[in-house]
Amino acid sequence: MAIEHAPPDETTVKKSVTIPRSLAREVEARTGARGFSRFVSDAIEHALALTKTREIIEAYEDEHGPFTPEEIEEARRAWHGE
Repeated sequence: MAIEHAPPDETTVKKSVTIPRSLAREVEARTGARGFSRFVSDAIEHALALTKTREIIEAYEDEHGPFTPEEIEEARRAWHGE
Protein backbone atom coordinates (compact mmCIF):
# COMPACT_ATOMS: atom_id res chain seq x y z
CA MET A 1 0.00 0.00 0.00
CA ALA A 2 1.48 3.30 -1.05
CA ILE A 3 1.55 6.10 1.45
CA GLU A 4 -0.37 9.12 0.22
CA HIS A 5 1.39 12.24 1.46
CA ALA A 6 -0.53 15.32 2.44
CA PRO A 7 -0.79 17.88 -0.36
CA PRO A 8 2.20 20.24 -0.37
CA ASP A 9 -0.06 23.25 0.17
CA GLU A 10 -1.70 21.78 3.28
CA THR A 11 -0.99 23.80 6.39
CA THR A 12 0.98 22.18 9.15
CA VAL A 13 0.63 22.23 12.89
CA LYS A 14 3.41 22.12 15.43
CA LYS A 15 3.00 19.44 18.10
CA SER A 16 5.21 18.47 20.97
CA VAL A 17 5.80 14.76 21.46
CA THR A 18 7.92 12.83 23.89
CA ILE A 19 9.95 9.94 22.50
CA PRO A 20 12.91 7.96 23.80
CA ARG A 21 16.20 9.76 23.27
CA SER A 22 17.59 6.69 21.49
CA LEU A 23 14.85 6.90 18.85
CA ALA A 24 15.47 10.60 18.32
CA ARG A 25 19.19 9.96 17.85
CA GLU A 26 18.55 7.12 15.42
CA VAL A 27 16.17 9.20 13.29
CA GLU A 28 18.50 12.21 13.25
CA ALA A 29 21.42 9.97 12.31
CA ARG A 30 19.49 8.97 9.20
CA THR A 31 17.74 12.21 8.32
CA GLY A 32 19.67 15.02 9.91
CA ALA A 33 17.90 17.47 12.17
CA ARG A 34 16.05 19.10 9.24
CA GLY A 35 14.52 15.80 8.04
CA PHE A 36 13.17 14.78 11.42
CA SER A 37 9.66 16.19 10.97
CA ARG A 38 9.24 14.60 7.52
CA PHE A 39 10.35 11.25 8.93
CA VAL A 40 7.86 11.48 11.80
CA SER A 41 5.08 12.58 9.45
CA ASP A 42 5.80 9.66 7.11
CA ALA A 43 5.81 7.26 10.07
CA ILE A 44 2.44 8.55 11.25
CA GLU A 45 0.97 8.22 7.74
CA HIS A 46 2.27 4.66 7.56
CA ALA A 47 0.85 3.79 11.00
CA LEU A 48 -2.53 5.26 10.03
CA ALA A 49 -2.57 3.26 6.78
CA LEU A 50 -1.93 0.06 8.75
CA THR A 51 -4.61 0.99 11.30
CA LYS A 52 -7.16 1.67 8.55
CA THR A 53 -6.28 -1.62 6.86
CA ARG A 54 -6.74 -3.46 10.15
CA GLU A 55 -10.13 -1.77 10.62
CA ILE A 56 -11.24 -2.85 7.13
CA ILE A 57 -10.18 -6.45 7.79
CA GLU A 58 -11.90 -6.51 11.18
CA ALA A 59 -15.13 -5.12 9.69
CA TYR A 60 -15.04 -7.71 6.92
CA GLU A 61 -14.42 -10.55 9.37
CA ASP A 62 -17.18 -9.32 11.67
CA GLU A 63 -19.60 -9.61 8.76
CA HIS A 64 -18.24 -12.68 6.93
CA GLY A 65 -16.16 -14.57 9.48
CA PRO A 66 -12.41 -15.14 9.48
CA PHE A 67 -10.49 -15.39 6.24
CA THR A 68 -9.82 -18.93 5.09
CA PRO A 69 -6.27 -20.12 4.42
CA GLU A 70 -7.19 -20.15 0.72
CA GLU A 71 -8.30 -16.51 0.81
CA ILE A 72 -5.11 -15.52 2.62
CA GLU A 73 -3.00 -17.36 0.03
CA GLU A 74 -4.93 -15.71 -2.81
CA ALA A 75 -4.31 -12.28 -1.25
CA ARG A 76 -0.61 -13.09 -0.79
CA ARG A 77 -0.29 -14.06 -4.47
CA ALA A 78 -2.11 -10.92 -5.58
CA TRP A 79 0.07 -8.76 -3.33
CA HIS A 80 3.21 -10.26 -4.88
CA GLY A 81 1.86 -10.13 -8.44
CA GLU A 82 1.79 -13.88 -8.88
